[in-house]
Amino acid sequence: MAIISFWGIQHGLGVTSSTAATAALIGMEYQVRSLVSQPQWSDNTLQRIFQKTIQHQNPQGFQTSGGLDALERAVRSGRFERESVKNNSLILVPDRLDILKGTTKADRGQFDDASEVINLIYQKATEYYDLVLLDLHSGRNSPVVLEALNQSDLIVVCLSQNINVLERFFLQREQQPEAFQNKPFVILLSQYDEDSKFKVKNICNKYRYKGPVFTMPYNTSFKDHSNDGEILSFFRRNQQLTKFHPNRFFIEESRKLALHILNESGINTQVKQISGKGA
Repeated sequence: MAIISFWGIQHGLGVTSSTAATAALIGMEYQVRSLVSQPQWSDNTLQRIFQKTIQHQNPQGFQTSGGLDALERAVRSGRFERESVKNNSLILVPDRLDILKGTTKADRGQFDDASEVINLIYQKATEYYDLVLLDLHSGRNSPVVLEALNQSDLIVVCLSQNINVLERFFLQREQQPEAFQNKPFVILLSQYDEDSKFKVKNICNKYRYKGPVFTMPYNTSFKDHSNDGEILSFFRRNQQLTKFHPNRFFIEESRKLALHILNESGINTQVKQISGKGA
């Protein structure tokens, strides 16, 4: 139904971890069919974040799953069907969250040249999945990125509290892709420090910005689980927390972004919410 693209103006802004966190939380707490993928050349960080879950849920197929390259071949040979994406993806949460492996092409030029086919694959995926969450390469130097942004239903722009990053986005508008002229977007401050002078309110006031702003706070436990390939375990263990639990702020802020994405995608969150979750 909807394509949600996570994108940053430069590297190091937590795009991959934010995509993974949002996908994992939605997969744990909502009865929604979601797909998460990383259409980037020579980067499988997203897959590594989910690695232990992939191996557990797909004991026979995690090494041989076709992924993006197999789907590209299917498109070019005329064998691409409604459930082709599902059949070439790996299970993370049964019936709720899958991951589509990225490319293994050795040549970046070949990957960039396939941008039209790659984005056709994700568009077709929306016929089966309610949500398609994409972890895009930062910057504007890839035709795959630019085409993905143009076909997105919502763009999540990952920024930080670094003044140089903020000024590049808010004051140097010419660096923004053309998609920002006609596509809805929200800002996500990743690695957020709530004790910083550059809080959400102060940033919005400084740059006279009135659009939606969300945060993904820095959290040591989340980072450790990501490095261990057990990000889903982090969310499973932190669904119900006491008021002063150290992970509560991270979970609450992550839920705000997930809820906004679901609402903007036309999903009835009250009906789709799985009972038993809550902080």
